[in-house]
Amino acid sequence: MHRSIAAVVLVALATLGLAACTASPTPSETGTTTVEAGPDGPGDAGQSTEDACALVRDSVVAAAEEFETAGADDPASVVEAMRAAAGRLGETASEITNDQVAALLPSLEQMYGQMGDVLESLANGDLDQSGEFAELATTFRDTMDHFRDVCGE
Repeated sequence: MHRSIAAVVLVALATLGLAACTASPTPSETGTTTVEAGPDGPGDAGQSTEDACALVRDSVVAAAEEFETAGADDPASVVEAMRAAAGRLGETASEITNDQVAALLPSLEQMYGQMGDVLESLANGDLDQSGEFAELATTFRDTMDHFRDVCGE
């Protein structure tokens, strides 16, 4: 019984976490979006913050699509989707030349990988990992907040 409850929780939390990252920019009070292209600084090879953020967002959207197909009765698919997100972010890193966004990628990639490891442990019945999961959930939220700050979401 614990396993099915854990699976439902895993799918819900993972989906919510990815939804936070893939949310569209919100309109401001003036009716315009809050996304603004960041400066094209030295070392960015001409890539704006907006373009770099779009590449990262595309990677996470692809992972979110995997989460949508993951079922609550198959926690392994949730774990695999989380690890796939980490892998995609690693692959995307080679396309990011914007310094500000490139600085975000290691923490995003690591966070998704760690979340996959903890989710796997929880799905296998290791409820001692619930404390680490709570810590990672906070890190997840903080990292996603930082991504939204940089990317104007």
